[in-house]
Amino acid sequence: MKELVKPFATTVGYMLKVLKSNADINDFNAEFKMIRHGNYFEFINSVKGEVPETVVYQKGIITSGNTPKEDDFDFLGLFNSNPSLIKFYNKCYSKYGTIDDKDIPNSIYGIAALFEISVRMHANNNQLIEQREKLVDTIDKLGKFKNLTIEEIEKLHKGRKFINMIKHFNNQFPTWNDGIKAMTIAYELLKTHKLTII
Repeated sequence: MKELVKPFATTVGYMLKVLKSNADINDFNAEFKMIRHGNYFEFINSVKGEVPETVVYQKGIITSGNTPKEDDFDFLGLFNSNPSLIKFYNKCYSKYGTIDDKDIPNSIYGIAALFEISVRMHANNNQLIEQREKLVDTIDKLGKFKNLTIEEIEKLHKGRKFINMIKHFNNQFPTWNDGIKAMTIAYELLKTHKLTII
C-alpha cells in the first residue's frame, strides 16, 4: 500500500519544499492546490497522466475502466491520480531541481503532505466539508465528528501551523525543530485514531 501514498507524499512534499525556498510556483500553483485539496478529478484532467484500469464494486454494481469521474470516492481518486502525480513531480523537478534544505528532512515534508490530505479525506468521506474548505475548519469539523478532545484537536492545529510555517514563514514556532516535533505528534495522533489514508 506504500505505492499508493508514496507519489502523493513525494510530489506534495517536494512542492512544500519549493514553497519554503521562496521559488516562484505560479506555473504550477493551480495543480498544486487541486491535489492538496483532494480535487483529484480536476488534477487528473489538468495534468493528463495515464489513468490506471480499476474494477469497482459499489452498491451491488461492478464497474471497470480507466475513466475518472468527478464523484469518485477519495481513495479511488487518489489511486487514479498516481500517474498524474508522478508526471507532475517530474515536471516540477525539471524546473527546480534538487533543493538543499538544512531545516526540514524530506521525510517530514512527506508527513506534512500526508497529514493534510488524510484530514481532508476523512472529513470529505463523512460529508463534513465543502470543496476547498480551509484546513483550520476541516480539522475542527473532523475533530468534533470523531469526538476528539480539545487537547487532541489543538495538537492537530499545531500540525497545520507547521504547514503554514513552511508556506508562509511567520514565526509560528520558535524553531523549525519545534515545528517538526508538533507535526510528528499531529501525524501520530491521526494514526492513533485511524485517520490516515491507509
